[in-house]
Amino acid sequence: MSNNPIKQGLDVSGEEIQELFRSDPNPERLPKIGLFLLGILLTPITLTGALLGYGRAYNRFLKPRDIYPRLYSLPPIVRVAMLIGAGLIWLAIIALVIVILTFSGAVRSVHSAAVIGYLLVNLIFTLIVYGVFAGWRNAIDDIAIESRKFGTARFARPDELTEFNGPKGFYIGGGFSFPDKGHLLTVAGTRGGKGVNLIVPNLLGLGGYEGSFLVIDPKAELAAISARYQRESGKKVVILNPWDLLSDSVGQSSTYNPLDILSDKSSPHLVDDADIIAEMIVPVEKDDKNKFFTDNARSMFSGLVLHLVTTYDRDERTWDKLWKWVRLSGDDWDNLLADMAVNVDPVNGEAVRTAANAILQLMKAGDKTFGSILATLIQCTDFLKSPSLQKSMAPGFDPAVLSDGNTIVYVVIPVDKLQSHSRWLRLVVTTCMRAVVRKPKNRVCFLLDEFAALGYLPEIENALSTYAGFNVTVWPILQSLIQLKGIYGDKWEVFVGNTAVKQYFSVNDNFTAEYVSKAIGQTSHVTGIKSWLGMKDPKANARPLVSPDEVRRGSGDNMFVFIGTKPPTLFEKKPYYQMVELFGSDGKARHDKNPYL
Repeated sequence: MSNNPIKQGLDVSGEEIQELFRSDPNPERLPKIGLFLLGILLTPITLTGALLGYGRAYNRFLKPRDIYPRLYSLPPIVRVAMLIGAGLIWLAIIALVIVILTFSGAVRSVHSAAVIGYLLVNLIFTLIVYGVFAGWRNAIDDIAIESRKFGTARFARPDELTEFNGPKGFYIGGGFSFPDKGHLLTVAGTRGGKGVNLIVPNLLGLGGYEGSFLVIDPKAELAAISARYQRESGKKVVILNPWDLLSDSVGQSSTYNPLDILSDKSSPHLVDDADIIAEMIVPVEKDDKNKFFTDNARSMFSGLVLHLVTTYDRDERTWDKLWKWVRLSGDDWDNLLADMAVNVDPVNGEAVRTAANAILQLMKAGDKTFGSILATLIQCTDFLKSPSLQKSMAPGFDPAVLSDGNTIVYVVIPVDKLQSHSRWLRLVVTTCMRAVVRKPKNRVCFLLDEFAALGYLPEIENALSTYAGFNVTVWPILQSLIQLKGIYGDKWEVFVGNTAVKQYFSVNDNFTAEYVSKAIGQTSHVTGIKSWLGMKDPKANARPLVSPDEVRRGSGDNMFVFIGTKPPTLFEKKPYYQMVELFGSDGKARHDKNPYL
């Protein structure tokens, strides 16, 4: 080994020399050189104009898209802005010189300057101009870093919504439509305009949705406004209106027996469907303190339904018969159980016989226990005593026709019966949904106004998670998220998460306002000392993009809308009677007059 310190000091490899002089790829190197040459050869004035053009284009086109002020891969509009800026600044200087010469009356001869002096002066001013530009870029960079520190929530830009401007689908506000498969959720406070701003425009064809509808229609208001248009557009219109609300306006009521989904006695679904029917009559309640009694009442009613459909012909499978069976006593009740115990149906007879035996075991548990179970069942079936309802629940409408994509069903119920007769609504919605899923074909939308009146529906939970693949869209409409949480408990956020489009307006409760505010997201609010470069020493603090108070105030005239994974957006509310799209060229409106106005 050599002890020569000089040789040791110069003992380097060729690779190290190459690494020393190797330059890393830098896409900004050539643009920077070009800018320096521009300033040196064509004066710093030209450079100043070009950079001013860049700054304006950046603020207009790049900054709103959160793009750093780079010098490479510039959009054409930025390059054009730099050329325009370079030209305009010379025009401004020439105009200024002309004005000065004109008013001063001075005429001076122009002497040629030495080339070296020209270049030297240009170099100095080029360095100054570019230094200012670099300082501006650094200030922008500092602000950009701070603005992302606590969140980057923002509203959607127009270019992010173009895919919803044109395709046929559900009208979701702001002139946009949602064409994809997926469910929708609307939350709007009382008298918030959910009908005039969303429901009615869709029923009048705005958005161009092609498919069937089943619509819960309190007061028959929706049918009165839109049924004529639906008929004229070629749709089959079915009105389920047991109490004949506004019959002169909406037309004759059809009949529908939810038991008709059990018409095929050989169906492998029969027992499960009987259980579903029973669950609609004896609902599963959250935090039910009498769960033992309600569960057994539900099981008992399922057995009665199964016995009815396996023993009687279609015209004899009436809800009146079930209502009377539940109220039998003494020998009449014993005879019914005896008939169930010898049910000979080849497919489901064993299930009926087992149900009869289970009822007998409950009776042996004691009069108090069985009496409480029976009392629960009597209370849950009390609504069936209504003559109007019994008449309307005769065989008639076949829900399977909804899959033809050319049918609309208005399910009409008076507002004062939303709670007392909610079980009828549950029966209609659930059985129609089952019928559609059994024979899926064209698109069907279940537009469920006053959704809270339905109570807890396992069928809706299943629909939100799986039925979109069957061309089924569920569109619940609520007054607040508190209603949803009260019904679905801890699962309410899963419920919301399974919807593709969410609309919130006329929010008047803190719970919903806070949820919407958090869903919109948090942003970084940047403050600092203003300087001629922009902002000095920027600092960020966290704040919601829209506070709960701003949600409440802003949702009075606007809708906060979430579409898939897009940033939230804000649509101005607009009632159907102000939409020019819903009037013909002759001025004729698609809608009929609202009889309640």
